Amino acid sequence: MLDSSDIDEFIARLKAPRKIIVFGTHAEDDNFEQLWKKLEQRLDKGDMILRWGREESGNDLNYQFYAESIVASLSNQAQAKELHILEMVKLERCRISSMTSEVPDAFFVGGSRHAYNQFKPVIEIFATVGHVGNTAASAHYALMIQRAIEFSVTQAYAEGCNLLKDSAFFGCSDIGRLLNNWNNEKSRLSGYLTEISSKIMYKRDKVSGTGFVIEKILDIVDCQPSDAWVRTEATRLEVPSPTLNAALDARYLSTMKEERMEASKILKAPELVDTPSVLKEQICDDLQIAIYCSSVCAYAEGLSLLQAASEAEEWGVNIETCIELWNLPGSFLESAVLKMIDSSLSSSIEDNKNLLAVADVAAELDTLHMSWRRAVTLSFACGTPIPCLSAALTYYDSCRHHTSSVGIVRAQRDFFGGYGYDRLDKEGWFTTLWTREHTELKKRELEAEQRANGDIKRKRKRKIQSVESKSDIAQI
Repeated sequence: MLDSSDIDEFIARLKAPRKIIVFGTHAEDDNFEQLWKKLEQRLDKGDMILRWGREESGNDLNYQFYAESIVASLSNQAQAKELHILEMVKLERCRISSMTSEVPDAFFVGGSRHAYNQFKPVIEIFATVGHVGNTAASAHYALMIQRAIEFSVTQAYAEGCNLLKDSAFFGCSDIGRLLNNWNNEKSRLSGYLTEISSKIMYKRDKVSGTGFVIEKILDIVDCQPSDAWVRTEATRLEVPSPTLNAALDARYLSTMKEERMEASKILKAPELVDTPSVLKEQICDDLQIAIYCSSVCAYAEGLSLLQAASEAEEWGVNIETCIELWNLPGSFLESAVLKMIDSSLSSSIEDNKNLLAVADVAAELDTLHMSWRRAVTLSFACGTPIPCLSAALTYYDSCRHHTSSVGIVRAQRDFFGGYGYDRLDKEGWFTTLWTREHTELKKRELEAEQRANGDIKRKRKRKIQSVESKSDIAQI
């Protein structure tokens, strides 16, 4: 390794096309921009700059909204000079895996594919990397989608544990044992989250000396502005994401601890005698499938949003690369679910915009959905809140229905204000006279329109007569 006393000496030592990796700026965008300004005026056509680890800031990850990426904003300047600028965005991994695993840190890389291929032989020595899209913004977006899916899947597991306590009267050890049984190679739910959830449920509390740690944890989650980015993007791109939103709403509701405590004294839960009696074995089987299917829906929503953003921004996002990096050892999302999704997408010959429409996925959900429905029905009967499990089922049913209830909503709006609607059988814009009063109102509107047209004609006639009169006077 050679030291350089200044930038000019540094640039002079590099062979064209120059490949420069910038370390240490992390969350300090201003520092990177200042360095870029010094470098770009000295670089030539085809030179490349890679920013390493924007999200890193000490032991924490400093998330950045994709539209605020300084590297993405500098891309236009780089393209004008035919330079390549890329960014690496770090994926969060289990702290134990990061310390003990032979698998290095993982990064999304956004920017020119050509430049990425030039850097890859060097950076893959130190990190697991994958090219996500043709701009740095795509890497930040992929991380945002990953976090939203993580929130949804973890929420689905949490809801399942609560349902086991409320309906089957499982203790913490019972739930831990069940989760451990689910974490085997043949299980649909085998994976990192199932493994750690089992260990969490087993852990006894040494602070109080009684019970389990999970029973002592305050059920409040602090929310960050970055948690809501996916909801904002789903609204902007008009992509339905009820499962992802349900997880976010659950976090918001968790902060209403005092309100929930007061409401629990007033809003009563179903009496035990009114709840259905079911076999524990049946509950366990149905719940495993419910969590699995809900996880698939969370992925479907997240990938649909990622694809929609890629098309809108022309990023050329590589979905397969995202899935591969999400499923690395030590990742929150490492699971048999992701392996199934990866396999289904790889074998699919159709370009489906929704994961649920992929043939293998659709066929599997078709065989499982009744178990899913039983679990959701049981939770409703017991009064156990399951925002993610139920929202995912609604999303699935909404996707498979060729007609929706929105037609009634449009009719209501037309009845109210005459806003009109399209028809299934004819082209054009229609409105209906729903009642006698609507007919009478329409009649009055037509009469008023006719009177207004008559007034306009009379005014035009008087104006013409006035002009003719002035013309006669001029001739005299």
